[in-house]
Parts: sequence; C-alpha cells; structure tokens
Amino acid sequence: MRSSRSVAVPKKRGLTTFRLILLVSIAHLPIGILVYLTGSLALLHPFAVLGAGLYLAFNKKFRLEQIALVMAYLVGAEVLWRMAEVPVFWEFGKYGTALIAIVALMRRGKLTIPSLPLVYFVLLVPGCLLVLTEQGLFSSRQVLSMQMSGPFLLLIACWFFSHCSMDTQRVRYLLAAMIFPILSVAFATLFFTVSVENIHFTGESNFATSGGFGPNQVSSILGLGAFLAAISILILKNDSRIRIYYWAIALFFTAQSVLTFSRSGIYNAIGGIIAVLLLHLRRPTDALKKLIPVFLIASVFLVFIFPELNRFTGGQLSDRFQDTNTSSRTQIAETDIQLFLQNPIFGVGIGESPTSREAIIGRDRMSHTEFTRLLSEHGVFGLGALLAIGAMTLLNFRKQGAIEGKALAAGTAVWSVLFMANTGMRLAAPGFLLAFSFITVVPSVKVIRSVLRREPRQSNGRTGKGARSRAASI
Repeated sequence: MRSSRSVAVPKKRGLTTFRLILLVSIAHLPIGILVYLTGSLALLHPFAVLGAGLYLAFNKKFRLEQIALVMAYLVGAEVLWRMAEVPVFWEFGKYGTALIAIVALMRRGKLTIPSLPLVYFVLLVPGCLLVLTEQGLFSSRQVLSMQMSGPFLLLIACWFFSHCSMDTQRVRYLLAAMIFPILSVAFATLFFTVSVENIHFTGESNFATSGGFGPNQVSSILGLGAFLAAISILILKNDSRIRIYYWAIALFFTAQSVLTFSRSGIYNAIGGIIAVLLLHLRRPTDALKKLIPVFLIASVFLVFIFPELNRFTGGQLSDRFQDTNTSSRTQIAETDIQLFLQNPIFGVGIGESPTSREAIIGRDRMSHTEFTRLLSEHGVFGLGALLAIGAMTLLNFRKQGAIEGKALAAGTAVWSVLFMANTGMRLAAPGFLLAFSFITVVPSVKVIRSVLRREPRQSNGRTGKGARSRAASI
C-alpha cells in the first residue's frame, strides 16, 4: 500500500504543475499585444508587478523564495515594456527589482552582504567620482544611472540570493516566472511579423520582426526564454507533458529570435545550454539522456523550421547567420583596450568612452562589451571588478553540492557572460541570472521522503533519524 501511494502522489502533483504552467502561459499570450494597444493603461502592468513585489516584501509571512518569483517576472517583462513604450523610466526593470529585494531583505534582517559582489561594486565607484567632479551631479546623473544600474542590480541580486535556499520545485517556478512575460514578447513579435505588409529583409537586424524595438535586446530576451525552457528540462525532473511543452516553446522562442536577424540571442542560449550539458559528461548514461532530446529538437529546428523561415525571408536569414561580421563590436572593444592602456589607473571615467573613442575611429560609439568597457572607463579598478566577478562565480560553483545547483550556476553564468560580451548590461537579466550562483539548491522534499522510506531498512535507525532532521531543516 505504501508503494502505491508513493507512485500516485507525484502524478497528481505533476498534473497540477503542468496545468498551472499551461494556464498562466496562455494568459500571457495576449498581454504583449494589449500593452501596445492600451496606451497609458499599460502602466497597470508594470505597477501591478512592482506593487505585488513590494507587498510580499513588506509582509514577513512570505519567504524570500516566493518574493524571488515576482522579481524574476519583472526581469522577464523589462523588454516588453520597452518595446511597447510603456511610460515608465528606462531602467524601471533594474531599479524595481532591486527595490523589492532591498525591502525584503531589510524587513527580514538579512543584512549580511557577500564580500565579492560588494568589492565588485565598490571598485566601480572611483570611475563615477571622476565624472561627478568634472561634470556635476545634474549633468552626469543620466549616464551614471545607465551604466551603474546593471552593476547595482547585480550586487543586490547577489545579496538577495545568498539568503535563498531552494529545492528543485522552487527552482522550476523561478525559471517559469521569467518565461511567462517572455512569452508575451514572443507573441507580440509574431503578431507584428504576420501583420506588417511587405517586410523588407536585408542582411541587417530587422525592427519590423522585433516589434518595432531594438532587435538586439529583443533577440537576447527571446534567446533567454529558449535557454530557460531548455535548462528547465535538462536540470530538473519534469512531467512528460511539461517537457513536451517546454521544448515546443523553446522552438517558438528560437524561431522568433532568429527572425529579428540579431544573432546574439541564439548564440547566448546555445552557450548556456552547452555549459549545462558538459556537466553531465562525467556520467555517460546521464549525458546520453540529456544529449539525445537536445539533438532531436535541434534537428527539428534545422530541418523543418529554419528552411521555412529562410524561405519567408527570401534567403536572407541563412545569409545573415553565415555572416561572421561582428557589427563593429570587435573594433569598439579594441578601442576600449587602447583607452585602457592610455588611462590605466582610473580609465577615462564612466560614460566617457564613446566621446574618447571618436578621436580614435572618428565615430561616437557606445561599448557593447561590458568587460572592455570596465577597463576603458574604470582602468585598473575595472580590472579588479572583473576579477571579483570571476572569483565569485567560480567559488559559488564549487560550493554547490547538488548537480542541479552546479548546472544552474554554470549555465546561467555562461549565459550572462555571453550577454555582457555582446550587449553590455543593457538589461536586468544578465546581472540577475549571474546572481543565481548564490542560490543554495537542495534536494527536493520528494527526494528526501524517498530516502526516508529506504534508509531505516539499511541501518539500525540512526541514518533515518538523521535524514528526518535534514528534511525538517529544509
């Protein structure tokens, strides 16, 4: 009887989780269109999300892991609000997420900040002071907000997640919370792609298939959706219906991402997925189970979906992805290195690299690579900040005990690094996901109960008692 009950419960839970994910996903499909069409009423969406997050943050009966769901949703919705020109300030996603986290931590007395993220942020302060002393607060406030909002969110998110302990079910909901608003982005891009007449495709990024917004950011967030859906399957144990659904939306995200003609979103997703798969190579059987579905889904996309998309674009899509041109990113990064060598101590100052670059290449261009920007604008302090990020990520990866925790830390770190290598910290997502390495991933309660059922038979009872104490602590 015990055995039959233990089999029935997971099936019921799996069905409930699948229905919840499916219903919330369907509800989010029209939201992307509604925020475009409702004008000022679209403000209800970001303010409702922020309000819900602050309500949970102030109310101590809610756990940090529950508040993290609202923060993840806010991060996933940032591009949607920018696409639809919802009248909130540009960095609403970063500062809103950070505000929720700060309130939650302060209300619960979680005041201990991890040292390496704090060192990273403090090292960026001299570059800010350099610009403040030269231009004053009023003239420099916009550039300071634009360049420091990403590092600030990274610091706060690391602080927040360092106090979070999640089992695999909570990790599943955290990833899903980011996927839902990205579905709204994907459906909006699909709507405008099929509704705009005579889209002209060239070898450049396409605004028409990106909902009228910057293709680089839209492609990146859609690629993030594909990455999150894929690692939800690769890292976590899911009901078969959830796996099928996630692979389906991963294909949907991938198709819409490539149609923006911006390649960064897909490259970031592929890099993160490869990092997750590499962790399983130590166990050949496990690696084979992970690789086969990834290979099959990739084959479906390459054999059936991509040729149709390429035909729709008149052959321009294949030409775009065969082009190895880095869209001036390499040249910009090289000039960042030159500026660093010319100003090795303090750099040229935060936000000053575009004007300084004009004297070298004759054009005022912003940095796309966060790592070289840190060098050019912060000098040796920026180099120290880079080392702090690297050390933080490596140490957190080594601290993770469960394979799910290691895979989550490795995959999200690689995705974040690739994003920052080609898009800087223009979105909240890279800083937020890089902080995932601070999450302590523990075995799920279901796994512990399974262990409890087995351990008393294998020992004199002491092992079972220890397992019960571990279950209680979780």
